[in-house]
Amino acid sequence: MEGTLIANRYRLESEIGHGGVATVYRAVDTTLDRSVAIKILNPEWTEDPEAVARFRREAHAAAKLNHPHIIQIFDTGEADGIYYIVMEYLPEPDLKRIIREYAPLPARKVIQVVQQCCQALAYAHSRGIVHRDVKPQNILFTDEGDAKLSDFGIAAVAGDDALTSSGMVLATAHYMSPEQAQGKPVGPQSDLYSLGCVMYEALTGQTPFTGDTPAQIAACHVRQRPPSPRTLNANVLPSEEYLLNKAMAKDPARRYRSAHQMLADLEKLAAGQELDKTGVLPVQEAAIDTLQSPTASPAERLAFRRPGQPAANLSLVWTTVAAVLVALIALILIVWLVNIVFYPGQPQQQVQVPGVKGHTEAVARSKLQTAGLKVGTITYEQDATAPQGVVIDQIPSLGEMVPAGTSVDLVINRGKQIITVPDVTGQSLPTAETILDGQGLNIGQITQKFSDDVPANHVIGQEIATGTQVEKGTAVALTVSKGPEPTQPSPPEIITVPEAEPQPPPAVEPHVSISRDDTYEPGDPTEGRYVVKITVMGQQPQQEIEVIKRDETGGPKTELHEQMEPGTAKQLRFLGKGSTTIEVYHNGELIEQKLFSVEETETE
Repeated sequence: MEGTLIANRYRLESEIGHGGVATVYRAVDTTLDRSVAIKILNPEWTEDPEAVARFRREAHAAAKLNHPHIIQIFDTGEADGIYYIVMEYLPEPDLKRIIREYAPLPARKVIQVVQQCCQALAYAHSRGIVHRDVKPQNILFTDEGDAKLSDFGIAAVAGDDALTSSGMVLATAHYMSPEQAQGKPVGPQSDLYSLGCVMYEALTGQTPFTGDTPAQIAACHVRQRPPSPRTLNANVLPSEEYLLNKAMAKDPARRYRSAHQMLADLEKLAAGQELDKTGVLPVQEAAIDTLQSPTASPAERLAFRRPGQPAANLSLVWTTVAAVLVALIALILIVWLVNIVFYPGQPQQQVQVPGVKGHTEAVARSKLQTAGLKVGTITYEQDATAPQGVVIDQIPSLGEMVPAGTSVDLVINRGKQIITVPDVTGQSLPTAETILDGQGLNIGQITQKFSDDVPANHVIGQEIATGTQVEKGTAVALTVSKGPEPTQPSPPEIITVPEAEPQPPPAVEPHVSISRDDTYEPGDPTEGRYVVKITVMGQQPQQEIEVIKRDETGGPKTELHEQMEPGTAKQLRFLGKGSTTIEVYHNGELIEQKLFSVEETETE
């Protein structure tokens, strides 16, 4: 579908994601000239009322949400049988791709990302919306590195099980909660379980459960406990493992009661504070888990004693505790030194910006990423001197020294817009003009001739053949019928009559079209550009045509005043400020008047 224009506004550029129900494209909003992401329901689902309803429900749910850590929805609708949702476009890789390439990730960065997702969920839950499909593929990033939760694709009002009727399960198997795996109604705590699974994978590099089929993985969520994250990554702290255990408890009643409660513990972790560990696991269960953990320290093993087990020698206990404390202090010092050396505080590395002009977007991305840079804002312009789809400008430019991780903005050549000429033969002149204008073409020279077959004021032929590929804005000359040629009457009887004054041919009103040019992008939102098209009709020579404009700058102002011959056409384009009235006079008489109201809109 690349190149398709949706709703006469969104031009699809390239596919960036494909699922069983919908496909996501990068597109250009031609009205605002900005990159957007547009999700389109796959054709095989457009005849399925349930799929269409679910797609519309997604748009309705997501459109309610306005939060800095939730992808913004700009528009939604249906055009020519295509159901679409227009949303914010973020070119950075999603969390799943980052995990695949770099996991296990630093705990401080993982906590920051999960905090931001938890803030988004807290906001959504407060408005009665449950995401139902939290996974790393749905966590995207801005150029500044902030996380944004996307794709409320199966979101629903909390407690509404309409989307899971008949036991239908829609979430992704690796991150679904036990209640989702069992086809039960879900609430906000299901999202917290899924977010815990995401955090587990980011810290360890693997999902909590694996299996050969989604059904096997779902069964694990219901029946099994995941491996201790500290057995997979020795750098995971006990407090971090505690948070994961609480978020991923099988029983929703044992999990965090709300996203706000989980967020409070995440903030404590980020600040290096201890967590209130009351209520994570029963003492007996916690003791067994700790004693069986291969990474448990001697102090942790001594902290739990089965009923009836004799207490250890106090001297040995305190000696062991002291040794553990010394080891912990040494570990803290090492971590502090590592942060000083490898993390913020050291000067950023400077890199040289490579040249990407003349390359495709994919090649440009690869070169910039190899150099340690990021792709920033992408805009599109037309340049007849360069191939379509290549970079024609970059900021910063070739050879500049910038800090590693700097974003490089790209300008890509949109190329010429090619239009297929439609067939307008047999159409009335006003209809032919409407068809050509709708395709982005103009009416050229009009030639009139008599025709016994084609009614008057209808198109006999067109200069550019139907199906010809031309550039947008090309003028198409037309031949228009004047109707049948008058027949010669029989010679009349010769009757002498007084000589009469010669009478001019009767005047016929010209065809007039007045419209706003919606392709014009004014710097002042109260300004508009208007198009007036006039085609002179009849046979009267030297017809007087006058076009007058009145707007907030004053008036009347004459935009056209001249004598025109039959069969000629004129097209005017001019600007109007605020509410604008356009009047067209023919031989001194007003024949057309139109008022346009231009309201100032708030720019986001």
